[in-house]
Amino acid sequence: MSARRRLQRPADDDYFVEPWSPIFLQGDLFRDVPFALPAPPDAVVIGEGERRFVSGPFDATLAMLISPSCVMAAQGRDVQPGMYAHPARTLVPIQPIENLVAAGAMTEANIGNLRSDRLRSYFYVPAGPEWPESAALLYMPITMHHDVIAETRVAQLTGTAYWHLRVKLMVFSGGFLLDPSELGPVPEPHEREN
Repeated sequence: MSARRRLQRPADDDYFVEPWSPIFLQGDLFRDVPFALPAPPDAVVIGEGERRFVSGPFDATLAMLISPSCVMAAQGRDVQPGMYAHPARTLVPIQPIENLVAAGAMTEANIGNLRSDRLRSYFYVPAGPEWPESAALLYMPITMHHDVIAETRVAQLTGTAYWHLRVKLMVFSGGFLLDPSELGPVPEPHEREN
């Protein structure tokens, strides 16, 4: 069976856990992230042929950390656990599906593909305690200082959702699909180290 057929997103109730780790982990969700995209102030969408992408500007939004945990962690023999190598964090905005449809970035007919997480440019985000059914915009990363988001974390991904995010990021940035089993066993949420 091909990797494409085996790749299935987690069930809606298997995405998030309350923040438990003292350190940031890839896939953590943050509220009220100040997103800005250098664009004309009246820009709402950027059309590229028949495709449209939401382009902002956003005032503040829910966002997902896509920096790999191992890249953020300090390295070395004398480094205390939980120390960071640098303060740069890369996040992507999360927008409600209704906003994507209203902006023309997605048609009603394509919502099923989003819910199946078959669209390369998006990572499906089921409704959570503080947000409606949404999508992380993988095509719109922004880098900001750790201190800007340090106190705004609202959720962490389960091990299954984290594995799914890793595969989606490979598909988006590398253009290839890896069978999730090649990543090794899925970690339990509290077993994640990176």
